[in-house]
Parts: sequence; C-alpha cells; structure tokens
Amino acid sequence: MVKYNITANKGDWSEFYAFLKILELRKLSAADKNLNAIEGKFFVFQKIIREEKDEPVKIYDISQSDTQVIITDENGVILKIFRCEDLNAKTLKIFERIRNGKSAAFQILEAENIMRELLCTKVKASNQEKADIVAIIYDRISETMPMLGFSVKSMVGGASTLFNAGKTTNFVFSVSNLGHDNIDEINSISGKSKIKDRVAAVIKKGGVFEFQKVVKNELETNLRKIDTIFSEFVAKMLFDYFSGKANKVSDLVNLLSEDEKLNERYKLSAQDYEFKMKNFLVAVALGMVPSIEWDGFIKAHGGYIVVKENGDIVCYHLYNRDEFLSYLYENTKFESAGSKKHGYGKLYEKDGQLLFNLNLQIRFIK
Repeated sequence: MVKYNITANKGDWSEFYAFLKILELRKLSAADKNLNAIEGKFFVFQKIIREEKDEPVKIYDISQSDTQVIITDENGVILKIFRCEDLNAKTLKIFERIRNGKSAAFQILEAENIMRELLCTKVKASNQEKADIVAIIYDRISETMPMLGFSVKSMVGGASTLFNAGKTTNFVFSVSNLGHDNIDEINSISGKSKIKDRVAAVIKKGGVFEFQKVVKNELETNLRKIDTIFSEFVAKMLFDYFSGKANKVSDLVNLLSEDEKLNERYKLSAQDYEFKMKNFLVAVALGMVPSIEWDGFIKAHGGYIVVKENGDIVCYHLYNRDEFLSYLYENTKFESAGSKKHGYGKLYEKDGQLLFNLNLQIRFIK
C-alpha cells in the first residue's frame, strides 16, 4: 500500500474532518451567534463535489443510502461504494489526533487510511474561489437542490484568523509636529508591545497621526465597495487599537460612534457603523481578499462551516444570515501580526514627510 506521508496544520486537517462529518451526519445544524446549534434548524446535504489538484473530480453521493457513500466521477460512473458502519469511530479518532497535535504540521495515520478508502489524495480540496467544501444540499424552503460552496473555519487548538495580515494590509499615517531627529529613538523601542509603545511615544512627544492611504490599491477599492469612506473608519479603528483603547471589533466600532470629528463630519449612529462593519466582515468571510480586486460577489455561496473545539460542526447559511453577522461582529478582534515580516510599526521619511504604517489583521476570539 502506498504511503501518503501527508502533513498538515490543524486548520487543514479540520477541513478534512468537516468533510468526513458531513459524510457521516448527512446534515449540519444551523448555529446562533454564539455557535450554539439551533434546535430543529439544519441543512441536509445530498452530495459533496470534491476536486483535488491534478486529480479528476469525484462526487460523494450520500442521498441514496443511510449506510453508504456512492463515489462517482463527473459522468456518474461509480468508482467505489464506501460503507459507513464505523465512520463515526474513525472521525472521533481523527478529531482527537487533530486536537492533540503539538507541532505546526503533523501526520494523522488514521486520516491517511480513510483517505485511501474514500479515494482522496490530499487533505485540502482545491475548489476554486473561497469555498473549501462544495456540496449539493436540499433547500427545504424553495424545495430545490442547489450546488453551494462553504468556507470552513476551525476553532480547534486556537482561534483562526478571519482577515489575514500581509504587506497588502498596511495603512499609511502621516506624523506631524514631530522632529525627524526622533526617528531612531522611537524605532529603537522594543519588546512584545513595541508597536503600541512606539505609537504612545510619538503621541507623548506631541506627534499627531493622520490617515493618508491604504498601501494596496486593491484593498482600498474593496473597502470602497463597503462604503466610499470605509477605509477611513478602519484606519481609525486601527489607530484606536494600537493606541491601546480596545481590541474587540464591537468595542472599536463603539469608539467610532463616540468620535467627535467623525460625528461632526458624517453624522452616523452607532448602528450605522455596526452595519458597515458587519458587511465588511461577512464580505471577508465569504469572498473578499486584500490582494485581489473584489467583484462584490459572494464566493462561498453556501455559507460558513465552523469546527468547534469539542468536535461538533455547525453551519451558517443565507437563512440565518443575521445570526452569522452577529457571530462575526461579536466574536472577532484586531491583533498585531509580525511587524518585521509585514513592514509596519516604524517611523520612516518619504519626500520630506514622516510616515508610520499600521497593519490590519482580524482574528476570532477564542
């Protein structure tokens, strides 16, 4: 028997685990804003369409039998019939291996064995766009069976990121009322909280930060799709975060609504800011990435699947969109990514002007 010798991180293994759980359960419970299953509300899966790099598409039909998975090619030719008698025990064992994984990437032999049985060669499917799992579900409301894409997020072993940091997620601020001879002193501040300490040191010396632009044009364009001035709001939240005022998204949005300058300029309520931020978060969750200009369409059309710490999996879909928006809004926070890697957190001079970059990364709250 050929050995795969596959290593993957907890997030990727969790995606494969979610695939197995759908094969086992045939349906996923809808979740409320606290990730709790909503009684009597669930989504029934009929088929999973799995595409792996350099491999033909395989279709996993779970609609014909409660005890079998019929694996076919795109033309309906049966490749294998997989029997599900001990699938629950196998998925439980795999989940334990995921939860107890110590290194950044690790093997799970039990998972490799079931991969062979299911004719899988890779942990992650290579479905296009934002979707991690593509499936046909039975829509009880419209009585149709649409093919939908789902994004998978794992809470196993640590909270996952929603919006990943990169050099593409830097926001540029000018710094006025500060002598250029302060650059080396400010930039020499070190330690775990060095970015926040540098911001505080600039302010203590009388320096004034003013948002100038988003580094990446594509991200600026994407933010404008949410609102033409949304980048200004995100920049203010970034500055408040690195000023040590708050880190939870909901708290940072509340600070927006309390800002006198913003109130005078735009006359928006706290609910207005919340609405805009929720739209941004759901766009990121289901389609938008910072480095590519977003067309405004949702890529993971089905919704969001979450693998919980205890191994349960729940689902957000169009029909519980409000719960999904509240979940994203109330369970995310700003955080600092590696400043050296992502090129931010230092004073620098350009065209005679002092500048300072702050970086945006958003993570789920554990």
